[in-house]
Amino acid sequence: MKIVGVAACTVGIAHTYMAQKAIQDECAARGIECKVEAQGGLGIENELTQEDVDSADLVLESVDVGVENEDRFEQKMAEGKFLKVGTSDVIADPVKIIDQAVEIIKATGGAVDAPKAEAKAEKKAVSAAPQAPTPASKQSIFADPGKTLLNAFNTGVSYFIPIVVIGGVFLAFSLASAGANGMEVTNPLMVSLNTIGMAGISMMIPVLAAYIAYSMAGKPALAPGFVLGYLVNNAVVTPSGNSVSTGFLGAMIMAVICGYFVRWMKTWKVNNTIQTIMPILIIPILTSLVLGMAYIYILATPLGFVMDWLTGVLGSLQGGSAVVLGLVIGVMTAFDMGGPVNKTASTFTMAIMASGIYGPNGMFRVAVAIPPIACGLAALIAKNKFDDADRQMGISALFMGCIGITEGAIPFAVKDLGHTLPGICIGSAVGAALAAFQGIDCYVPHGGFIVALATNNVALFCLDIVIGSVVAAAILIAMKPTLDKQAK
Repeated sequence: MKIVGVAACTVGIAHTYMAQKAIQDECAARGIECKVEAQGGLGIENELTQEDVDSADLVLESVDVGVENEDRFEQKMAEGKFLKVGTSDVIADPVKIIDQAVEIIKATGGAVDAPKAEAKAEKKAVSAAPQAPTPASKQSIFADPGKTLLNAFNTGVSYFIPIVVIGGVFLAFSLASAGANGMEVTNPLMVSLNTIGMAGISMMIPVLAAYIAYSMAGKPALAPGFVLGYLVNNAVVTPSGNSVSTGFLGAMIMAVICGYFVRWMKTWKVNNTIQTIMPILIIPILTSLVLGMAYIYILATPLGFVMDWLTGVLGSLQGGSAVVLGLVIGVMTAFDMGGPVNKTASTFTMAIMASGIYGPNGMFRVAVAIPPIACGLAALIAKNKFDDADRQMGISALFMGCIGITEGAIPFAVKDLGHTLPGICIGSAVGAALAAFQGIDCYVPHGGFIVALATNNVALFCLDIVIGSVVAAAILIAMKPTLDKQAK
């Protein structure tokens, strides 16, 4: 028996490689031949060849985003020898996922030649085996819209996060020399860093839109996605004479429309001569023309009203209402430690930041640092509840927390989710609520101590991270059983 797979998470840092390892380890334990390609932050690693795919009994995708070169798997999809799950599914329970894979192989006539697989696989009816999707080319363009949109948004976020990091880090350093108003940069070197940082910030929304569209419709949607992303991020004059920019909201809506529009165009029946120029000429030009004009003449005005209303509501939040928002943002940030819920909060705060409201971004940037710092502190303090391996992970988690990478908490959550999640959610909520109450603004789309100088109150920003981390660590230590009880 042979299983090949692909692992890819939203950020391409932690979940990707943890899912890859979980699949490989479980297959090795059962004596199943296995090869898993990682599509992470460094690009494609351990790449599957077409020969690998053709010789496999099943293709297992453990992904939260769109997969590059997915057309390699079309034959396996058509044969029903295909299983698609999220990275967290494999990380949480690899036994269950490989059991499902084995059942699909049995149901599709594959040989189960690994004795351990027979022993572990649950005795399920063939009809209960997960049904493999058919190739994209054979699906309705609106097939499974929920999963399509979730993967598309995750893919967009995955590609635009490095742009956010570039912009955020360079702006943070440049704003370290800012004047009394916190935003005026005068040092020539820092002005240059500011210019580089602003280039990254300017690219965020076009990149987000382009790769949402790309995830939905492939390469032909990439160019119009960039064009539409640029269009919504800059003010356009509507027929009524108003100047409107719709930012993140416009980018996500136009990218989805672009993705479906291009998928529809790819179904057109044209002769071979026209077919060769469809992806490089006809699809990009027609898509940009039709959707660009539709945005300017139809969608820009209502979307602009929505953005103005949302900006007004959030800008008016004071006291208790701001604290409630902070609590919600804090819990969302820690809930899946860099996953889709976390990225939803991130996208929301950056959308509002693009409208000149920096408070929600300040809440989020405090919260992102707390889970890994808390896990690191707990592991180093409570030596009777964490082993040496935990303490080694804790050192890495502390470093990752200081530079605003929430994923540093993932190894602790995977190992003991029940005792980890409550503490980091409460701690992040406390930190974000404090930032909301104190009116902390963060001017860059990154978090942790590394961007403290790009806030309106460096001391309180850092103090809120520390308080949230201490609260989370205390809850973690209180809930965690001692090592001798864990061994029983």
